[in-house]
Amino acid sequence: MKLDFEHSKKEIIDTCMIEELKRAKDVIVFGAGGSGDWTVSALRKHGIMPRCFCDNSERKQGKAQNFLDILSFEDAIRLYPEAAVCIASMWQEEIQRQITAYDPGLEKHMYNLLKSMAWETTNCQYVSSEEEYIRGNLPRFEELCRDLADEYSKETLRGILNYRLTRDRSCLEQIKSNGSVYTDKAIWGSGPEGGEYFIIDGGAYDGDTVKDFVEAWGVRARLRLHCFEAGRANCRLIEDKKERFCPHQIFVHHSALWDSTGSGMVFSGTGLSGKIGEQGSERIVTERIDDLGLDRLDFIKLDIEGAERRCLEGARKTIEAYHPGLAVCAYHLQDDLLALSDFVRSLDRPYEMKLRHYKNSAGDTILYAVPKKRAGKM
Repeated sequence: MKLDFEHSKKEIIDTCMIEELKRAKDVIVFGAGGSGDWTVSALRKHGIMPRCFCDNSERKQGKAQNFLDILSFEDAIRLYPEAAVCIASMWQEEIQRQITAYDPGLEKHMYNLLKSMAWETTNCQYVSSEEEYIRGNLPRFEELCRDLADEYSKETLRGILNYRLTRDRSCLEQIKSNGSVYTDKAIWGSGPEGGEYFIIDGGAYDGDTVKDFVEAWGVRARLRLHCFEAGRANCRLIEDKKERFCPHQIFVHHSALWDSTGSGMVFSGTGLSGKIGEQGSERIVTERIDDLGLDRLDFIKLDIEGAERRCLEGARKTIEAYHPGLAVCAYHLQDDLLALSDFVRSLDRPYEMKLRHYKNSAGDTILYAVPKKRAGKM
């Protein structure tokens, strides 16, 4: 597998961009999640003091984070009309469209510093270790490339690894899929063929993926969705939306999927970046899929901030019994691609593995495992 080690970079942030930002009158950071904190800290390390965060989440607006107020974008730009806007979110394309729709003249004031991987953001890393990691695991990445079921998946793997080495976004632009995340027709065809269809939605956030499943597959089948979400506020949002999804059945679990069932973990964070661990503000129940007593399961989707492998180990018996399709986020931890593909290989039921990437940023790399008995057909 040919990778661009020649142009690998240690520095994650473009130094030319930093020099431009030093000349800006004001700087605001768009995105008040973990990536925003990473960006603010990076700017401060270079002597740049942002004025505020802005964020589209009304739940965050009016609060403070990292000693900065969180405002709406409109309020932030009214306060600092000449500000450079640093985009610190995996939703960069949507944010760029929002900013230029508000004022086309702001396009020249937009900067995208967020070239970090999720684990670098979480661990507050500003120097890349990707060259050493990828070189050290090259035989395993080559094995994964051989095992991927289609050429697009192989190209996707090469593009992701080259981005991790070079931080050149053209690597992602060349492989970005135009399909829908999780329900991609190139992976699953038209979806279920009728009857009932049982889905586990791990990391259901506010019900956005429930809506996606209903719109993509709900016409052809009656869906039974078990939504697992660790954030109490997000669970309430899903509950509030349940009626609009009728006749599909939505079951909301205020719990986190894990490899054991119990109450020894806590939840920290909000919104899309909330996760479980040993430190946090909210005690949370964990559930193991193998303990749910399911008599059928057709599909598992997991976006649970690095806990995907723990959840899958806790679902092994259920997966081997019912052979569901799998759509698993593979970008939260440095070794996700290898660890998650190793799990799929270890199953005693045959799967085809496919890989897709959906953004011009490091987020939304999905490893799909398609049951071979129905590869390309649900």
